[in-house]
Amino acid sequence: MAIYQLPKREHAIAFFRSSIIVVSLHKPKKEKKMKKVLCLAMLSTSLSVFAQGSPNMIGTWTGMSNSAVSGAGHFHPTEAGKEKAVRFRSVEYVMVIDKEEGRNFVGSIGATNNKHSTDVKRKEVLMGSYAKDMKSGVMVNETGSFTFKLMDPKNLEICYTQVSASPKVASCFEMTKK
Repeated sequence: MAIYQLPKREHAIAFFRSSIIVVSLHKPKKEKKMKKVLCLAMLSTSLSVFAQGSPNMIGTWTGMSNSAVSGAGHFHPTEAGKEKAVRFRSVEYVMVIDKEEGRNFVGSIGATNNKHSTDVKRKEVLMGSYAKDMKSGVMVNETGSFTFKLMDPKNLEICYTQVSASPKVASCFEMTKK
């Protein structure tokens, strides 16, 4: 937080994170009252920022992927003879985060649905880290990488890419915390 008094000493400006507060000091009788208002405004802003704190990713998250896939792999097997065909798939995923420390977390992600004869149940280790905003970040598993954005405490938007000889995958989907 920084407080600056303007040259003619008629106003004071306080900067706190993205908030700017301007207080008039024009009338001496109101100066004490204005200082109190300024202090209360800054205190409430700092308390609301503190209350937001770090998000809690620990728990079970579920969601249905929307994937474009070329080739075959663990989460996206294919029928014999169709390995090179580009196809669109929806796979149900469960992500379990069981440890979180600071901006980092670890858990697992697995495909769970059996809607198609080529679907398999598989689980991989997942590691992630928040960006400075503590709402977005990156994750990686054994086969690819993710970007994510925490929309609110129970909704997560994920985009996944896997670039390998086989398969290549591009996928974005939402997950909900249970």
